[in-house]
Amino acid sequence: MRPGCKNRPHFLKRGLGFLFRIASAAMFLLAPMNYANSSVIKMPKPLPDIVKNYKSAKVWAGSSGVNHTGFKVNRGDYITVLAKGIINVWPAKGKEYAYGPKALLLFQIGDNDYPVRRYKGPELMEVKEDGGVYLGYRGSEMSPSGRPLKPAHFNDDVGSFYMDIIVWKTNDPKLMIKFLEEASLAKPKDEDLKEIVQEFRWRSGGYLALQEKKREVEEIKKELSIAETKEISEIKKEEKKVAIRPKEKEAQGIKNNDKEKATEDLTERLQKGLQALKELEDTKKKLSEREEKEAQLLARLESMERERSIQSKNLPVIAIAYPKDGISVDSEHVSLYGVAEHEKGISKFEILVNNKPVGLKGHKDLQLPPKDRKRIEFSERIRLREGQNTISIAVQGTEGLTNQKTISIQLAKKQEKVYAVVIGINKYKNLPSLKYAVNDAREFYRYLTEVNQVPKDHVWLLLDEEATLDKLRRTLGTLLRRSAGRDDTVIIFLAGHGATETDPSSPDGDGLEKYILPPNADPMDLYSSAMPMSEVARIFQRISSERLVFIGDTCYSGASGGRTILAGGTRATVSGAFLERLSQGKGRVILTASDANEVSVEKDELKHGVFTYYLLEGLRGKADVDGDGVITVDEVYRYVSTKVPQATGQDQHPVRKGETTGQIVLGVVK
Repeated sequence: MRPGCKNRPHFLKRGLGFLFRIASAAMFLLAPMNYANSSVIKMPKPLPDIVKNYKSAKVWAGSSGVNHTGFKVNRGDYITVLAKGIINVWPAKGKEYAYGPKALLLFQIGDNDYPVRRYKGPELMEVKEDGGVYLGYRGSEMSPSGRPLKPAHFNDDVGSFYMDIIVWKTNDPKLMIKFLEEASLAKPKDEDLKEIVQEFRWRSGGYLALQEKKREVEEIKKELSIAETKEISEIKKEEKKVAIRPKEKEAQGIKNNDKEKATEDLTERLQKGLQALKELEDTKKKLSEREEKEAQLLARLESMERERSIQSKNLPVIAIAYPKDGISVDSEHVSLYGVAEHEKGISKFEILVNNKPVGLKGHKDLQLPPKDRKRIEFSERIRLREGQNTISIAVQGTEGLTNQKTISIQLAKKQEKVYAVVIGINKYKNLPSLKYAVNDAREFYRYLTEVNQVPKDHVWLLLDEEATLDKLRRTLGTLLRRSAGRDDTVIIFLAGHGATETDPSSPDGDGLEKYILPPNADPMDLYSSAMPMSEVARIFQRISSERLVFIGDTCYSGASGGRTILAGGTRATVSGAFLERLSQGKGRVILTASDANEVSVEKDELKHGVFTYYLLEGLRGKADVDGDGVITVDEVYRYVSTKVPQATGQDQHPVRKGETTGQIVLGVVK
């Protein structure tokens, strides 16, 4: 029995399979050598003038070997086999192992036709010797004589093929095609028959070309033979003549030249015809050899598949849930999930990327698990290289048998770029100076250009007096908007003073407008000397990039100290609604140093704002909790959310706003 066939869903299918085999056996006894009456076409009675003899036959699934149909042919006969039907050679595996006649049907014409031939489709064949017609199918590997090498593999096959064997009175394919087309009209709804007739027409085209070329070559040979015989005869006549008058001699010379030219033309035509004939015969031979090799390969692969199925019962089982085999991704990192099991225990587990083992971060016990460990659930972040990648899971059981499962993934990186605006202001004309805002901006700029390798012409650095109101508007609203495309990442970093001003029309519900303050900002006239965040929000909406990150080490609180000032001497109660408004839109993320009504603190011992210090520390590697070498917005936010409150006695809490589809990468660990 074929591996897996005993695992049919329920007893009814097993019972039906048994009954089917009993019925098949009865038919084998009643019909000669496993064949029963059936037909592809409706053959007229009496037989039409073009048909010399005819036989319908059926091959049942489960019958191994190539067997006599009870039909005989003679040398020189021209025959065609028409075949239909389906046989499933491995029903336990489903429909994927159900094949038509061209994949499985075998035949033998004549008692000594060796090796057994594979059915290639409806074609015109010439019988080379007297004998019977034998039919069978390849349910497993077969010997050249048609003997099954593994007869047990036929036992549970289901289905059948039925054939028409036609012996023609003529070898003219045109008459055969006409007859088959008329037969097809008698079964107008039979689409399979229409395809059979169409294929016979196509195959006969090559046969016709071969026959025409043979006739052409024979005719040229005859013409050449006649010309040569005639020339010899005339030469002998000329030898008998004693004298020839001058004019007759001249005419005779012209006539001889014409004959020589005609003979040369015939010889040239013969050579071309023979060459064309050879090419046609070579093409036919190569096609036949290729089809036979394909059939042998298919049989070998199926046999190997069955053998692997038998062996697999003792091999570890590997299931990869994600990623799917053959997918294409645009990120150089992909998450790998799955499970490996073996009923007798796993002694070794390994992941290979492009044939190189990778370290299992956080899963040190997976390399050499306990011998009684029967199940391993794996979850790893895999780094890919540009182009084609292979990921293999290798599992060895305690008995020493190893199984490996490999998937292929294509990394096709998008041509994305990073653009950034980095702003740091210490010195203000009308406001208290800050100590470390410029240092924050410089270090963030260095991180982008030196660690992340962002080209310097993609980063605008505005420090102190360079960050005028006009320069801010032009850089953010014009230069950045024009440069960044949809697939690019935009990062805006701001370190400096923030301010608020009473505005009853504020959409944030807190009655305040918030501002970015340039060096010459006038706290008594913020409307004309500073950049309102409502304008910044409009600029963000105009930038086409679907990945925009605004990082602000500033605050808009009325609380005293830090990087904030308050206009008009009024103490502000600032809501977080303006951050929500700022982050509206696809792929907009806002990361700020402090929550509403908190200050953003600088510390002398850090030489930075507290938020920026831990932001940079996280970006340089400490935020990479999963160890994949990539720092995302979420990872760095989790890091600063822990570190900043600890460093400020819980007085400052970073805030993140905005939603994205997928992760936004801020940097890589070097």
